[in-house]
Amino acid sequence: KFTNLLMIDGKKIKASKILFNIIKEIQSNFTLLRVISKALENLVPNLEVRKVRVAGSTYIVPAVLSKKKQETLALKWIIESAKKRQKNSKLEFSVCLADEMLEASRKSGQARQKRDELHRLAQMNRAYSRYRW
Repeated sequence: KFTNLLMIDGKKIKASKILFNIIKEIQSNFTLLRVISKALENLVPNLEVRKVRVAGSTYIVPAVLSKKKQETLALKWIIESAKKRQKNSKLEFSVCLADEMLEASRKSGQARQKRDELHRLAQMNRAYSRYRW
């Protein structure tokens, strides 16, 4: 699944190479499975927010996510924040992605901030949860 999310324009071989480089980068310093599982565990959002129109007004309504959607969102956030990190520096994408995973396993980084922001937004709008579709 991670390979498919890394893939751009159908270039799966290139995505596989990036994934292999990430594995080498993480494995050189830490236990691979522990880092990946800890990173996903720290980034998985429990809720999402959706816009719902009720009587002409639009409300931001928090909703519970399925496990599959939670993992997909966490992986997308890791990739997105690694792309931002790569734009700001001259490092390879695989190095940026490995760094972002390591930071996520330590409960920090841009992806973790994105998760916290989503939870904060859901917390602020919890009064509108009765408008769930």
